[in-house]
Amino acid sequence: MIHSRLYVGHLHCVLHAGVALGILLPQSVFHCGVLFEDSFYSPFKGQLELHEDVKIYIEENYEQINIPVPQFGGSDPADIIHDFQRGLTAYHDIALDKCYVIELNTTIVMPPRNLWELLANMKKGTYLPQTYIIQEEMIVTEHVNDMEQLGSFIYRLCSGKETYRLKRRTARRRINRREAGNCNHIHHFENTFVVETVICKKS
Repeated sequence: MIHSRLYVGHLHCVLHAGVALGILLPQSVFHCGVLFEDSFYSPFKGQLELHEDVKIYIEENYEQINIPVPQFGGSDPADIIHDFQRGLTAYHDIALDKCYVIELNTTIVMPPRNLWELLANMKKGTYLPQTYIIQEEMIVTEHVNDMEQLGSFIYRLCSGKETYRLKRRTARRRINRREAGNCNHIHHFENTFVVETVICKKS
């Protein structure tokens, strides 16, 4: 289930590599940061800051995102791959050293070329008026035994790690206190809004 909360944020990105003489190269690396307020989960903390490194592979049609340990609590560091060829997303929760795989949600993840254009056009301190933080709730299902079926990009990320399939929670409801202890949160962005991915074990 996906639901959203209103916030006002500032997004800025620095392009480390990927353009030569105005020509788009096959791979680009951005370092991005976003300031946002989350009145639901952290009403007394004020603005939160999230950083990530985004690698965009235009020709291979995938994106790789690294989220270091956030400066705010309740969110795990992670590596994420959005593979548009396979139609899959993989989350490597670094704190747990486990991988989770689910169908790519193209309604909230921009394709590589579109994401490149968004980040390349961002200037430091760009104002994003009344945008949203999107929350996705997911449930861990079965263990993945055949890693090669996930494609070479996700295989490189998740090889040697416990890897599980996810399914999206279909009914919107509040996660109770007992369930919250079985859930891990990953904040990231690959659009004009922040996504909070909530991964829960079966209760």
